[in-house]
Amino acid sequence: MKKSKMSLIFKKAPFPATMTIISFVLFIAVYLFVTMTSIEPYYFEGLIFGVPFVFFGTITFFTVRQKLKVTASSVITFILIFIFGVGMLFLFISISIDAAITVTTDVSKYERVLKLTNYPNNTLIKNFPAKIPASTKNIVFSYNPALFQGGENFGLKFEAHSDSIKNYIEEFSKKAKWTGKASDTEAEKRGVYSGLFKSFGYTELPEDFIIYLIESKPYHPDDWNHGEISLAAISKQRNEIIFIAEDW
Repeated sequence: MKKSKMSLIFKKAPFPATMTIISFVLFIAVYLFVTMTSIEPYYFEGLIFGVPFVFFGTITFFTVRQKLKVTASSVITFILIFIFGVGMLFLFISISIDAAITVTTDVSKYERVLKLTNYPNNTLIKNFPAKIPASTKNIVFSYNPALFQGGENFGLKFEAHSDSIKNYIEEFSKKAKWTGKASDTEAEKRGVYSGLFKSFGYTELPEDFIIYLIESKPYHPDDWNHGEISLAAISKQRNEIIFIAEDW
């Protein structure tokens, strides 16, 4: 019964019925993309991509009910394909750009960021904690996605119990390729610069912080215009740890 009814619909309104199916499939695909692959899901904005499905479905309904002639419905459908095609493409590009330039500072999004950036297989952030420990305080988190030639930046800072700080020091002392202070001459040679810590309120990293450099390499020898860096900076006096990873 259902099969014969569908056949009748496609017989009476072939073009708008076909576009109704296509627009529905595209809506589901795009909606899942903008909600599941974005750090800040576009739940409301994504619903706009369902508008073509509603219009094509309405045209199909009126055509089947013979309130709209087949020729007229085909012409209207063709015009709407062009209008919605351009409009939806523009909207999709706008959402993609907005997602790429939006800096996420919501601590509750930390685990989502890790998931969407391939943690722990992403070598740049594999030394970040899988979860922010429950006992920590004064948490600061920042994530800036990559856009074209723009860099991707991860940053996390929190205060922890002195025992946890000791464990971090022991862990990173074994992993670090270089250990020192931000004021050391060697720091700049390895791509460590004061601007790395600005988002955490430090124009210059205080001397009580020890930097544990996990990964650091320019894309071209001795040229730090493009490169990547991953480090942890720890202060026993403040019981504070900073995780930073950048690819620029």
